[in-house]
Amino acid sequence: MNRFTPSRLTFATALAGLGLVLSLGAQAQPMGGMGMAGDGMMGHTHMGDSSSPHAHMAQRWEARQQELKAKLKLSSSQEPAWNTFVEAMKPSTHPAMAPLDREALGKLTTPERIDKMAVFHEAHHAAMQSHMKQRSDATKQFYAQLTAEQQKIFDAETLPREPHNRGRMGQGPASKAN
Repeated sequence: MNRFTPSRLTFATALAGLGLVLSLGAQAQPMGGMGMAGDGMMGHTHMGDSSSPHAHMAQRWEARQQELKAKLKLSSSQEPAWNTFVEAMKPSTHPAMAPLDREALGKLTTPERIDKMAVFHEAHHAAMQSHMKQRSDATKQFYAQLTAEQQKIFDAETLPREPHNRGRMGQGPASKAN
């Protein structure tokens, strides 16, 4: 029987964490808008290139916002709250953080690299949490401006959708046959 010793377990955990941090990538971003799951709104957008996937996602996000606004039938007094909400929910047009300098990482020892990447991961997590709080606060402020009927519509329209890739990675019906 092959057992992990504490030092092997620590090393394996550190390597797994290192792989996780490396796989996050510098351009990982939170979802592009509350209730827009399934629209593919991840990452940042480049508005200039209309043929890019980012431009397509930005256009889809804009269309989704217009659909929601039309369904809510906002009064003129609710327009300022809507505008504030939409502005807060807009997908980011720039990366949240600068990427790790791989050349500098290559000059570090493994323990130093692990520590540096842990700090990077914590900073990235804090930035994501701050962004999520900003969006949550904006959503709650807008929601408070809605009538009870509008709130029901908002609730239904912003419920996360079923992911498009449900059949991939062992999550769909094909994997249940095994």
